[in-house]
Amino acid sequence: MKKYGSALGPAARLAVWKVLGISLLAAGAHCLLFLTALNGWDIGYFGAPALESVVWMGKLSLAFRIGLLLVCAALVLPWLERETKTSYTLQRLSVDERVLVLLWGGLNALLLLLFWGMQTAVVLALSRHYLQTTLADTANHQSLLIAFSRSPYLHALLPLWDWLVMARNLVCCAALGLSAAALPFHWRHGRKSWALLPLAALAVIFFPSGMDNVISSAAGLMIFGSAIALTASKVWRCSEHEE
Repeated sequence: MKKYGSALGPAARLAVWKVLGISLLAAGAHCLLFLTALNGWDIGYFGAPALESVVWMGKLSLAFRIGLLLVCAALVLPWLERETKTSYTLQRLSVDERVLVLLWGGLNALLLLLFWGMQTAVVLALSRHYLQTTLADTANHQSLLIAFSRSPYLHALLPLWDWLVMARNLVCCAALGLSAAALPFHWRHGRKSWALLPLAALAVIFFPSGMDNVISSAAGLMIFGSAIALTASKVWRCSEHEE
């Protein structure tokens, strides 16, 4: 296992810092957009805004979507930038690339979960701020619960009891992570693979999901689940044929 760590470690550490930086930038964008929308609301004329209204006006989902695309790029670019060095390291260590791609995919999935978790944490902190700054008779913890049910973005970010959306998000992270690991693998062997692009586009476009959007969530779960199986199968077959 030590030889896999030697091949994986340096670029992995580089990806961790990049993803962490992007996650912090996205979290900062969430705060800026939310506070701008909240402070720009005329409470005296319109009354206190609902949390989901502030989230919608602030376009918080846009910060998440851009951040997700940047994270996917950060997971791929270090390997493409170091393609020659990575190939040399793999040859010198005589590691099984099939196992290494799976390890990379697992690491990438964890980094995507880190991004998702940080955005969820900052939105929860903003929700707490919303409670403290909004009139007590118009906002309480029950209204927050309703907001996370009504808002497609908030619901997708923290599905609570909606296990279908939660499963879709987890499988999506695994699919994007494995696809990001498989892309440089195919490039190193002279094959162009772009499967990550449509998967990232689907994740960005369809991430917001309301409670009543069961068909879309189920379809996303099947699509990303199938992508995991197809990507792993393709990596294994290609490697076998070249041995």
